[in-house]
Amino acid sequence: MSMLSKIKLPGGYSLEGSPHDWARWAFWVPLRETLDPHKPEQLRRLYPLWRAQYAAAGAQKKAMRAEFEAIFGTVDEQTVRDAYRIAFRVHLEEVLLGKLTPDTWKNYMRFTGRENLDAALERGKGAIIAVPHAGNFMMMIASVSLAGYPYTQYAARGMAPAEVAEAHSDVFGVNRWREEARAARESNEDRLPANFITLQTNARELYRRLEANEVVGLSPDGRIGNKFVPLTYLGRQALLNPGVGRLARSTGAAIVPTFCSAPEDDVNICTFGEPIFPEENGKKRGWRELLEAYFNGALEPWIREHPGEYGIWLAHCRERAAVDDHPLFTDYAPDERYKKHL
Repeated sequence: MSMLSKIKLPGGYSLEGSPHDWARWAFWVPLRETLDPHKPEQLRRLYPLWRAQYAAAGAQKKAMRAEFEAIFGTVDEQTVRDAYRIAFRVHLEEVLLGKLTPDTWKNYMRFTGRENLDAALERGKGAIIAVPHAGNFMMMIASVSLAGYPYTQYAARGMAPAEVAEAHSDVFGVNRWREEARAARESNEDRLPANFITLQTNARELYRRLEANEVVGLSPDGRIGNKFVPLTYLGRQALLNPGVGRLARSTGAAIVPTFCSAPEDDVNICTFGEPIFPEENGKKRGWRELLEAYFNGALEPWIREHPGEYGIWLAHCRERAAVDDHPLFTDYAPDERYKKHL
């Protein structure tokens, strides 16, 4: 135990944990109390601090550059800088989630292509928002639900399982700072009209929501789940969850590719792409065809045009490749466990 961890603070806290843990707690607990969603300028004054995070990033920045090089062949340092600018802004804005209202979400996000989401719902079979880990997708969840759409998001919540936390304590270790930051974050999410379900919830709940012609949100590039399939994505072999394709095929709900971007001189933009319908020319499409239509036909072209929005997620997945047996890209797998998905 270090000397720092022995120092006791008011409220029973100690300095156990890393500076990153303390900063996360400060974001989600005391900072949140000072913010007024009617005053977006409060956060905008803090946006330029992204430069400090960029300057201090070490291994993560190296991983991000390696990813951009693997995908694009070259590394554009401005894209790396954009990734840190966007990520820092996203983290700041997420602190507001529990305070947003139907009147204030527009201070932080606007929609384009909303007619595509509405067109998917007009069929009466629900709509599957398929959103990658790019830009402020949490603000999208808040905005769509506050705009009046009945919304259920399938998401990873809570702390890592005990066996994972023990095996990778540097990444997933538990301390009071992490626990309280996580609890504060999820408490804020629960104040939204959106409903969150996890891997522990019966998947039938997703079917019920679509049967009621509601919106279900999935992140098909996420790493939660038990089944992954190989697919060429961004020019590399990736392991991806087939759930979005299987859910669309079995329910008849359209997939709505949804993208979040954070222009430097504008609020976040949520773009709803053209729906991917599970039937074509009167014939039902296979789940793999639907998966390819999403990843290769919709998501990949957008990522290639907006690489900075995806930089942090690419680096995150590369850094944590050893945690499970399904790394996002198999070319950096640390061992051969991933082959069971092939």
